[in-house]
Amino acid sequence: MTLPKPQKSTSTHFYKYANADHLEWLQDILLQHEIYLPTLSQLNDDNDGLPHLKIQTEDELADFLLDKFTLGHPEMTAQELRKEESIIRFNVRKFGSTTLHPQLVQVLDERFKGFRVYSMAKRFDMGNLWALYADRHQGYCLEFENVGPLFENAKDVNYRDSKEMAIPVTDPGLEDGDFFYCKTLEWKCEDEVRLLLPRNLGEKVRFNPVWLTRIILGKAMSEENRTKIRAWAKERNPQLTVATTKYDATIRAIVLNED
Repeated sequence: MTLPKPQKSTSTHFYKYANADHLEWLQDILLQHEIYLPTLSQLNDDNDGLPHLKIQTEDELADFLLDKFTLGHPEMTAQELRKEESIIRFNVRKFGSTTLHPQLVQVLDERFKGFRVYSMAKRFDMGNLWALYADRHQGYCLEFENVGPLFENAKDVNYRDSKEMAIPVTDPGLEDGDFFYCKTLEWKCEDEVRLLLPRNLGEKVRFNPVWLTRIILGKAMSEENRTKIRAWAKERNPQLTVATTKYDATIRAIVLNED
């Protein structure tokens, strides 16, 4: 089954939940206008950002390997390529696609492990994200406006049944990177938007400071941390609006108090 094409997110704002364990990281975001994008191995789900491959038939696997070999050796003559094709098909028949499958997965994992992902949400009032990513409301949430060249590349995550995640190695979504934006249904409650940074482009991305429109402090954040963050928000150019969450028992929802 082919994976769905990721679509540019139309949400007006994006929200990044974080804990307050390393406030020096937040200081860099506020004053240096840089965000750090984690590698795939640093994400919560071990499967996140990695394609789930179906086991191919021997002919499919041989065709795939031959295509990749041909693309990688444009200098070879037709006679040389026919010789390589016979070697590839012989080895696939000898070892079998099931035996070769783990090696193929390993090769692809190695290829994609240098990519980096910045995950965001579409709302500030998601209690599950405050609990999981913001240390039970002791952390904070950054609010970015969906404007500018950086967030033009922000795309909604597609959620699929795990049975629908497996794709053939010939799926165009493998080359296009569609799998980076697919997760299983167990993560659907996060309603995620993500930015993708290809490998070898560094670990941080600079952004226009006007795109960061507000910082929201969790209702359980310590007063010491609130004081530090408010000072950075005033020091920043332009100054950053600070808000604090509270729980409204009447409407059963998380709401904001602005400083």
